Amino acid sequence: MNQPGKSIPVWDNILLRTVLYYLVLGGVVYSLGGVHVGGFGSTDGLEVLTGAPSKKDLLTTVGAKGPAAMYTLVAMASAFLFSLPVAWIYVLTRQKKGYSQSVVQALIVLPVVIAGVVILVKYSLILAFALGGIVAAVRFRTTLDDTKDAAAIFCVTGIGLASAVEPDVAAVLSVGFNMLVVGLWATEFGRSPASLEGKRAQRQLERALTIASRTGTFVAKMDDEVLKSLAPEQLEALADRAWKRKKKIASESADTLHHEYTYLLRVPCTDPDVTRPLIEREFDSLFSKWKFMGADRSEEGCRVVEYGVDLAETVTKGVVCDVLRSVTGAGVTRVELR
Repeated sequence: MNQPGKSIPVWDNILLRTVLYYLVLGGVVYSLGGVHVGGFGSTDGLEVLTGAPSKKDLLTTVGAKGPAAMYTLVAMASAFLFSLPVAWIYVLTRQKKGYSQSVVQALIVLPVVIAGVVILVKYSLILAFALGGIVAAVRFRTTLDDTKDAAAIFCVTGIGLASAVEPDVAAVLSVGFNMLVVGLWATEFGRSPASLEGKRAQRQLERALTIASRTGTFVAKMDDEVLKSLAPEQLEALADRAWKRKKKIASESADTLHHEYTYLLRVPCTDPDVTRPLIEREFDSLFSKWKFMGADRSEEGCRVVEYGVDLAETVTKGVVCDVLRSVTGAGVTRVELR
């Protein structure tokens, strides 16, 4: 966390970094005269790429049969420069829900590859169809978790195409897309009202608790219903809390398991299921520690419930016997402390 009065580095502020990047990039391009804003909307670049006669080249006045390597280098560089801020804004707007590093890298690599491929097939219809056949033969198994991921991928695809056809369009597409995404993210446009979110969370928790008896299914349901929507910081806090809870329970269980109790309490009864809840209500005031040991049958044939107990400091054996025999409805007539 930044200390008061300490300035935030520009590179750490993604939004400020993106704005300055666009300003610097625009100034460099304008000074070099590489991208002519006045040519926006023209089809000269498209005519060059399709081999048709053109009045001006994509970036220079070189003819349509100029060096292909130069065209490829400029197109791929343009795709990289215009897609980089899209990746930055994607990271900024996905910090709460988390994001995949492979998606971020794809936002930069994909338009660069597309721009190079467009240059490759610009003079040959046969190459274009061959490339289409190769792509169709490759089976892609990658799925996107969020529809906004698909929108970002579609945007950088357009940037890659435009970088090889009309760099003006690529620049406008990059800036326009980022402005729209930042606006929606800052205003939380389309978010459900707080009342609806609370009801939805309650329903999700109830559905998860209904299957709590099945551990594997419960964990999977909890992951899908609750954990999936948490931010990385919230998941870390939850994991730390769960670890502390597990450690505490394990410690208590170990103490109870290996503890040697001072007395064995035996309470004869007719129905342990009825007697146990009634007498155990009094145990906290009688014993400092206790544990149910099981139920057995006495020589007379009646049931006997057994407990390991440690008496509280001010409690005597006589007090225990008197209290348990006086419990209404328990049917206790005799109490043994051994």
